[in-house]
Amino acid sequence: MPTSNEALKEILKNNPIDGVDFDDGLKRFGGQVSIYVRIVKSFIASTPETLELLSTCGSDGHEDYTIRVHGLKGSCYGISATPHGDEAKALEMAAKGDDWVCVKRDTPQLIERVKLLISDLEALVTKLDADKESGNDIRPRTDTPDKQVLRRLLSATKSFDIEAIRQSIADLDTVKYDKYPDLVDELNRNLTNFRYDLIEDKVGELLEESA
Repeated sequence: MPTSNEALKEILKNNPIDGVDFDDGLKRFGGQVSIYVRIVKSFIASTPETLELLSTCGSDGHEDYTIRVHGLKGSCYGISATPHGDEAKALEMAAKGDDWVCVKRDTPQLIERVKLLISDLEALVTKLDADKESGNDIRPRTDTPDKQVLRRLLSATKSFDIEAIRQSIADLDTVKYDKYPDLVDELNRNLTNFRYDLIEDKVGELLEESA
């Protein structure tokens, strides 16, 4: 019988999405599908707001546009949607070079492509979640996170070490927490939105509770 991770990998293999390299995405998170999917869910949840802001701030907030499109670029690369990330990068460079004709011309196309990506990812996540609900999520369970991992995450957050933050969150996601069932989703959402302050606050609270 295939393991939970193998079963989920098979679903990814059988449901390709244009512009997304699942193999590369899995490599970022040690081959663990459940961790990668949590990053994808965070992307689905947080990106529509970014797209809405991009649709308006190109005309009345140049600096804000550059910040938002930079964040979108990082989010796309974070799930290995490289072509989408490359488009966002090109628009970021155009904005930094004050080429607002290019920005206004090409931003709508990027927004529509990312909206389609979100729709495709939502359909995929539905299939993956259905598989997990069938009993394939075999992670061990406990009440609270490991303090050593939390300390590593806190240190990485304070030093803005993004890869170390991702790895620490991935380590946390190898276990299910009965007391904090939404912890990893919350951390990934804040990572996607660059809210390192909220990650630091949350980890600090958890360490204080377990002291």
